[in-house]
Parts: sequence; structure tokens; C-alpha cells
Amino acid sequence: MRRVEADTAGSAGHEAKEWYFEDFEVAQTHTTMGRTLTEADVMTFVGFSGIWEEIFINAEYARERTIFKARVVPGLCILSAVEGLYVLTGHTRHGRAYLGLDELRLSAPVVCGDTVRAEVTVESMRPTKRAGHGILTLRHRVLNQDGVEVMTYKTTRMMERRPK
Repeated sequence: MRRVEADTAGSAGHEAKEWYFEDFEVAQTHTTMGRTLTEADVMTFVGFSGIWEEIFINAEYARERTIFKARVVPGLCILSAVEGLYVLTGHTRHGRAYLGLDELRLSAPVVCGDTVRAEVTVESMRPTKRAGHGILTLRHRVLNQDGVEVMTYKTTRMMERRPK
């Protein structure tokens, strides 16, 4: 298995690598940079999505009446943030279609102030019938600052093949 750490396309003035279908290989793992999820992130997400549940917006309620004893970050907010971290790697630049999200599981709470990152592993690849494209299936494992797995899911993306 080939591991690539914290890919950040174009960061610190470095030129971004062009990632085409052929640049991926099964079992290859990439780790994104981390991102701390803040109260502002939660409130922006809740306001945008309309998920006004007390566990997300009421600290007293969350502390006194939930199993977590704290306000937690909505799972879909975590998903959006880590997908954004994956986009920052540059791997999706030649993506042509987001085909699916499967097997989403939340395994531990994330609270405001936690930092998440994703380990993204290529699970399978295949060329398409359509010339110039391939299909990648990726396994995403989301970890907090302590290395605890908080979420897992799979995505399927159509990627452009390298021009000849």
C-alpha cells in the first residue's frame, strides 16, 4: 500500500500535481490536512441546512439531556468539511461526476473544537465504456485529533483519463 500524507494542492506556493484516473492505484491511501470544527461552522451549517436540533444549538440541553454531555457537530457538517479537505488535495480536479455516497457511519461524536482529517483509500478502479474516463471507489476514514475514528463512508467518482 502506498501512503501519501497531507496532500494540499497549491499550498505554500507549490505547483499542484495533476491527478488523472491513471495516477491512482488500488490500496493507495492519502491523508488530508486537518480542520478544526468551530461553533461558527456548526451555526453556519445549521442555519444553511435548517437542522435546528437542540443537540446542535443549545449547550445547556446538550450537557444535561444527551448521552454526549456536550454540543456535537452534525454528521452532515463533518461530511461536508472532510469532503472539502479532500477537494483541497487536488485529487478531484479532473473529476467529472460524483456518482455516489455509500455506507456512511458515525462511530464517535465530534464536538466544537475537535480537529478532523480523512484517510482516503482507493478501494477499486475500472475504466468506463465512455472513452477517456474511469470510475474510482474510495473509502474515507475520518479521524479526530486523538486518532479516534469518528466517521467512515465510501464515494464513487468518475474521473478523466490522462489525455494522449
